[in-house]
Amino acid sequence: MRQKCILLWIIVLFFGLSHDATAVYYSLSDEQIKQAIAYGEKNNTLDYVAFLGEWVVVSNEGLEWAALNTNFSILAYEAKQASLASRKLTEAQIYQSMAEVEDVLSFHVVLYGNSPDFTKDYHAVLLYKNKPIQPVVEQNDTHARPTNLGVRLSVSYRATCRYDFPNYCVEPDEEVSLVILSPLNKERRFIFKLKEMR
Repeated sequence: MRQKCILLWIIVLFFGLSHDATAVYYSLSDEQIKQAIAYGEKNNTLDYVAFLGEWVVVSNEGLEWAALNTNFSILAYEAKQASLASRKLTEAQIYQSMAEVEDVLSFHVVLYGNSPDFTKDYHAVLLYKNKPIQPVVEQNDTHARPTNLGVRLSVSYRATCRYDFPNYCVEPDEEVSLVILSPLNKERRFIFKLKEMR
């Protein structure tokens, strides 16, 4: 009986310790760099949304979406692009791509509105444990492009905005809410479970 218990504990410990903890990687180890490059090369035929699915949150209406740009996702995307061009990333390109989001949680958000400059006075805030974090970069798209969404919205404009927040006060395995506010206090909320992303 005792031997069975010991064997059971060894099996539990082996599987418990061998499973990688998942959370957003604020910096990448050499092994994680290899994993990101392998992910990009292996999935180079996927479209943009499918490729970045792990890092994308879609609104309740199903139109608007936000993507968290992490070191892993950016490096994987660069590896995908390099693979499609039949080349490999250089060491300089690897470190340059990771430097894009150093010390920040960087979000790209696609929003729809009724004029080309509908996002000009929008503001973003990141909620972490019910406390607001202000952005260090707020780039609202003031030249949104016309788009046709069919019967649902006959005339609409598609804007792509970028919001960066400091990551030093956010644990990489927690949940954050990106909240975009219009001047009339219309709220768009995207909830990111960082523990489910790399």
